[in-house]
Amino acid sequence: MDKAKIIHKTYDYIMSALAVTASVLIVIDATQNLKSWERLLFLVIYAVFFIDLLIRLAKAKDKKKFVKRNYMDILALLPIHGVFLFPVGTADNVLSVLGLIRIIAFLSRPLRKLRKFYNTNGFKYVVFATVMTIITGGVLIHYAEGMAYGDGIWWAFVTATTVGYGDISPDTTYGRLIAMALMLVGIGLIGSLTSTLTSFFLSRHKKRASDPVLSAVKDELDRFDELSLDEVEKLCEVLKALKK
Repeated sequence: MDKAKIIHKTYDYIMSALAVTASVLIVIDATQNLKSWERLLFLVIYAVFFIDLLIRLAKAKDKKKFVKRNYMDILALLPIHGVFLFPVGTADNVLSVLGLIRIIAFLSRPLRKLRKFYNTNGFKYVVFATVMTIITGGVLIHYAEGMAYGDGIWWAFVTATTVGYGDISPDTTYGRLIAMALMLVGIGLIGSLTSTLTSFFLSRHKKRASDPVLSAVKDELDRFDELSLDEVEKLCEVLKALKK
């Protein structure tokens, strides 16, 4: 691996780690007081992302295309969370939702690196449906059981993942019906995750196995002018087999 690729990968890993850290800090900010060093850390991460975005925008030849392709990065940098606008603990439900949107925006960066994985077997649609079900379940349980929104989301997540700590449990009929729906969704998510992991690693193994063949084909194509008609036909057969 050349030096440029190593630098690019290191940059991606660092920015992804910072995005995850920022998301965790937003969750903490929405549920309790951030410590002074945590608030400072968030502001430093915010500054790093802001400078990074400005540099990439300055280098982009097509500014409009850049904005369209990186709108989630821009959304993550909008000052829509209590860490900038309000003292922690005073944010209302609207700000909590905006904070959730911002978390999704920050996490979109590391998730881009997993594109091949969550595109396998349509896993991204299962994840999207599960996330929406958890959010909906958290909101519905708030009305059915009178839980706080934060507790409702936590309960919905624990129920959907079939962990079931038992620290919060529904007492009403409507609450139990919501729990049943979340359990069914959770079972589907775990089954889909298992099959996706299997398919993903099997496809990677298959790709590795074909790498020597592809390398040989490339070598043959490099001396294409020297190949006989029989060799060209054999090469075509190999390419057809690889395509299948």
